[in-house]
Amino acid sequence: MERQRLIPIVTIAMLAMLLFAESAFADPNNPTSLTWESSSRRDLSTVPSQQVNALAGNVTQLSIDALSITQSWQGYYGNVSGTIGLWNSNNDTFYNWSMASAAGEVYASRASSITWASIACAQTANLGTEEGNLGQVAADADSVTNTFDNATFHPAFDVGAVTLGADDCYAANPFDDGGAQTAQFFNVMLWQGTNAVYTTLLNGSQTGFDGSPWDFELLVGEDGHGNSAVTPYYFFVELG
Repeated sequence: MERQRLIPIVTIAMLAMLLFAESAFADPNNPTSLTWESSSRRDLSTVPSQQVNALAGNVTQLSIDALSITQSWQGYYGNVSGTIGLWNSNNDTFYNWSMASAAGEVYASRASSITWASIACAQTANLGTEEGNLGQVAADADSVTNTFDNATFHPAFDVGAVTLGADDCYAANPFDDGGAQTAQFFNVMLWQGTNAVYTTLLNGSQTGFDGSPWDFELLVGEDGHGNSAVTPYYFFVELG
């Protein structure tokens, strides 16, 4: 009799656990640690001055090549380590799996909290909204539209319980050491509510822009037009 009563109780308990697991389905989380390693930018003051002689009565054709550092973007790059595991509410480990190669996604947003159940690909109107946030117009060479609207190729991936199909979203590819490329470091523009969520798919130590192996390269928007204030970004990680 005791065993007969136990069976439905266990069944109900298992169903409750499954329902709880479904409600908390692998949403991206705050990283357990995030360490600033270094930051740098190109020093254009070292570019030598150029001169052309003028002679009264002459008209002269010139070809000029120049550099200008963007006032709209910040780049992040680095490596991700982590563990996939089973823990109880006391953080006791039932079992875990170390990752031999980084897989999953890194997300960055100016919002400290994201409702992941309603995450979606950014739409064209969202790109325009983000350009306004960054002090841009679509015609700017480095606008959000010109950065993400010119490439829409990316692999399929999941954000928590939300599946985004291949090529569904606006995407871009930061450079590797050979320059522009479309085979790795996929950046995808996502949107939730009123928030841009800049996303990169983890690559597992691919050769990056500087010739070193990195798990990710991520572009995020930052309005540096006429101001030097920093912009806080909150990072989230989903391992898979």
